[in-house]
Amino acid sequence: MGETITLDETDRRLLRLLQAEPDLTLREVGERLGLSHTPCWRRLTRMREAGVIEERRHIIDPVAAGFDITVFCAVRMNGHSRAHLEEFEAAVVRIAEVVQCYTVSGDHDYLLRVLARSIRHYESTVKNALVQLPHVLSISTSVTLREIKNTTDVPL
Repeated sequence: MGETITLDETDRRLLRLLQAEPDLTLREVGERLGLSHTPCWRRLTRMREAGVIEERRHIIDPVAAGFDITVFCAVRMNGHSRAHLEEFEAAVVRIAEVVQCYTVSGDHDYLLRVLARSIRHYESTVKNALVQLPHVLSISTSVTLREIKNTTDVPL
C-alpha cells in the first residue's frame, strides 16, 4: 500500500462509477465525469498507487459456482501471543474454503466466512483443515439460511 491520500468529490464520483460499471473504458469514464483522458488516468494511477483501488476482478456468485453453503465460524484461540496469532493467520490463508478472515473484539478472536458445496463438504473442511489450525481452542459455527445482502461496494 502506498501513501495515504485525500479523496476529493471527483475521485469519489470516479470510484462510484467504476463500482457501478466496471467495464467502462477510460474514455467512457472521462466522458461521464467531464474529464479528458490524461487527468482521469492520473487520478486512477494515484489511487491505485495509494491502495485505494486494490485490483480488478470478476465477482463469482458462490451458489452459481456450486457452493450452496455459507458458514460463519467464530474462533477462540488458546493463547494470544504474537507468535500464536501469526501462526494461525498464516495457516488460515492457505485454506481455500475460507474466503474471509477477520480479527474481532468480544468473546471470540477471529471470524471466518467459509464456503462449502454441501454440509458434508463443510464437515470435511472442519475435520481436515479448521480443527487443524494452530492454537484453536474452540470454533462456534453458524450456517446461513439465506443471504440478504452481500456487496463489495464501498459507500462513497
